[in-house]
Amino acid sequence: MNVLRRIVGLVAFAVVPVVGLSGCDTVAGDPQGLAPEDEPYLFDLSDPSFELATPCKDITDEQLQELGLERSDNDKYFVEKEGIDSCGFDTEDYGSILMNGAAYKLLRLQEDGVPLDYQPSPDKAPALAFSQDGTRGCTIAAETPRGTVDVMFTSFDSDLTGAVNDCPMAEKYFDLLIGEKLHEYRSN
Repeated sequence: MNVLRRIVGLVAFAVVPVVGLSGCDTVAGDPQGLAPEDEPYLFDLSDPSFELATPCKDITDEQLQELGLERSDNDKYFVEKEGIDSCGFDTEDYGSILMNGAAYKLLRLQEDGVPLDYQPSPDKAPALAFSQDGTRGCTIAAETPRGTVDVMFTSFDSDLTGAVNDCPMAEKYFDLLIGEKLHEYRSN
């Protein structure tokens, strides 16, 4: 039962960022770029200088093995869509990790997510800690010129302990999986 709930939760969390990119579909083929109302929320995929951060493509199987992580079987449920790079991992203690690089800005997440009482380390600023529903899983997100990169961690007992209790682990995995790449994403 808990495994099924974890799978359903991971799939739901994977779909939410894709929904946030719905404005990008019309933008990708539009030489005019973003509509003014989308400017605060999305990066312009039609801009030839925009290169999406791809943390999922940047992580190697060797790195995952060193961290004791396995690629999630749930990856097959992720929707491939322009403007988002998503992948999932399972931890040795039955936790779930979802990692994204996406063409949305932090403001989109601030409006769509539930802010949590947790402050990511200053080296990630601008950054945000939030939950999709306020009860399960914590996501640490940082904005870069190449899009927003984020790592969500959901523990086995997240629904019992509360989303904010997952934030230290979300930040730990953000540091381990994205870590030094954050500077690279911000300098390009």
